[in-house]
Order: sequence, then structure tokens, then C-alpha cells
Amino acid sequence: MTSNAKVKCLCACLGLTLAAFFLGGCASFSWQSAGSDLPVLDQESMHSDTPQAIDKELQQRFVKKSEAAKAMFSHNGDGRLVLHHKYGTTILPDQPKRVVVIGMEDPMVALGAPMVAAHDRPDSYLHEALSAQGVDNVYINDSTNTINLEQVQAEKPDFIILRDSYDRNAYVALSKIAPVAAFDLQDAETSLLAIAITLGQPERGDERLRQYYDVVKKARLAIKSRIGNSSVALVRVLKKEIRLYPYPGNAINRFMYDLLNLYPPPLAVAMGNSKNMALSLEAIPDFQCDYILVSCGYGMSSGENNEAAQCRYESLQAALLWQHVPAVREGHVKEVDSVVWNSHGIIAKEAVIKELRDWLAP
Repeated sequence: MTSNAKVKCLCACLGLTLAAFFLGGCASFSWQSAGSDLPVLDQESMHSDTPQAIDKELQQRFVKKSEAAKAMFSHNGDGRLVLHHKYGTTILPDQPKRVVVIGMEDPMVALGAPMVAAHDRPDSYLHEALSAQGVDNVYINDSTNTINLEQVQAEKPDFIILRDSYDRNAYVALSKIAPVAAFDLQDAETSLLAIAITLGQPERGDERLRQYYDVVKKARLAIKSRIGNSSVALVRVLKKEIRLYPYPGNAINRFMYDLLNLYPPPLAVAMGNSKNMALSLEAIPDFQCDYILVSCGYGMSSGENNEAAQCRYESLQAALLWQHVPAVREGHVKEVDSVVWNSHGIIAKEAVIKELRDWLAP
């Protein structure tokens, strides 16, 4: 943070009352203090962490993801492979040579698949890999989430791979340039396999997903042998609110519980299927957690908002109630890279799993 930003931060923080600090922003879940009435996850319902049990669990997961990926495809009357996606259907080209990728760079890099252009930026965790491959950058306006179609067209693509978080207008416009295959990046494992099928390399998708599961297994064995069923939670500090991510979690933290089998704190269990919760002053005493990961900020290209979030986190650290949370009291709090933690795809998840392992089982 710059000197001027620190001064602004200090002034802003001094002007906040504790109640005003915790409140603000919209929450998908509201909470009133319940003390000992909070639900606790039955530890008997947790998966076993023996090597044999993990192998069986991950094999079952592999089969499920493989079936889901294959279900996305059919053949038309001419025997051509057809992909069914959020926007409709796409007849896939045979052996495309000039592939443009927008939003699905993570699985493409994971597969080692060639691209002529993709969305890249210097602060991306994929920048080094994309630069080494000589991939041209497709500019995307962050404020409007619009794609530079002229750049895409200039690449003369014969195939476009798109993240399906863009609106239908983007898909329609890109479809006028080349066939477009759309995938859900948040379902990282299924999309990895489906993209491999799309590119005519299903065996590479299988191999890469098994490599990912091997990373998961090794990290899980190391972490669980070290901390057992101590509770672990992810908190995200933003400009106007502090969010606790739930159990079983959304796409950002779900891997912590369904892959690494980490034990959630009662407050995260109480949230049920909520996507996230804004922690209020009343909720802090109920936040009984052994280890806390803090993702502070919004990620790439959000300089001012990131500085405001950092200021908010500095205020949180000074708050007396926060200092009484077990993880804080024991020094079991780690601030993580918000860019990588807020990203999706198995390369991003491998990076955060490594970070968790290095911290919890050094």
C-alpha cells in the first residue's frame, strides 16, 4: 500500500465505530448470536482419511465427473460431435488449428493445449505460462465485461472456447466469427474433461485430472495427519463487508471440504446452502474456529477497492472481539493471495492446496 493510501486508510479507520465496521454491504445470510445452539457437523459423517479410503473416494469422484463430461456430447446425423452447453449446441470442428480462449485459460494451460490468443494480464497467475507459449492477448473491459471482438476476429480463429459466465450477446457475437464451445469454469473438473473431449484428446483430460487428484491426496494426508479435525474456515474481507464462506461451500472454498475433508467451524455449518455470509458484530463471538484463511480484496484490476479492503482488514485485526476468536488468539490466521483464491480451474486449486499444505503441514 502506498504512503498516501496508508494515511487515507488510517484516517478512515479512526473514523469508524466497531459496529459500523462490521455492518454494511449485502449478505446472503443473516445471523443472530446463538451461543451453544450452533449446529456442529457430526465427525462420524466425515470421510475417512486413510490412503485406501481416499483412493476409493477419488476414483468414485473421477467416474462421476467423467460421466458428467460425456453427457455434454452427442452426435448429429452426419456423425459430427455436438456439444450441449448453456447457450445451446455447437457442432465441433475437426482438429481445430487456431483456437482463441476467453475465460477458460486455466484448463487449457493444464491440458497443455495450444492457443493462438487468450485473455491474459501481467498480474494473472497464468501470465508466465501464456507468455512462454507466445499467446496473443484478447483485451476484456473489466468494468463492462465486454470482449474486444475485433481482436478475436483478427486472429482468424477456427474455434473459440468461452467461459459461460458471459452473457448470451457475447456468445452470439463470437459465434459469427467461429464455432464457440462454452463451459462452466466453476465446475473445474468436469470442464477439464469436456474440453479435452472437445479437442479430441480425452485421454489427456483423464491423465491430468488424475494428476490433480494425486495432489489432493498427498495434501490431505499431510494436513489431516497434522491438524486432525481442527476447524478451518475461509474469510474474505471486502470494502464494505467481511464474508464467511460456508460449509459445504461455494465454488471458491468447496474444495476445502469435499476434497481435503477439512472440518468446518459451527458458524459455517449453520449457514447451510447460503453462498456466503456478512459477519456482523453479533456473529463474531460465535465464530469459534481453529484456523482461518483471510482473502483480502477483489483480485486483479481493483486497486482502490483492494486498498479499501486492506484497510478494513487492518481495522478487523485491531478489534477486541476479533482478537478473542480462537484462531486469532493462537496465531492461526493466514492472509492468502486473493487473485489465486478467487480463481477457478485446477491450476488455481493446485496452487491454493499447496499453500494450505505448506501452512498447515510444513
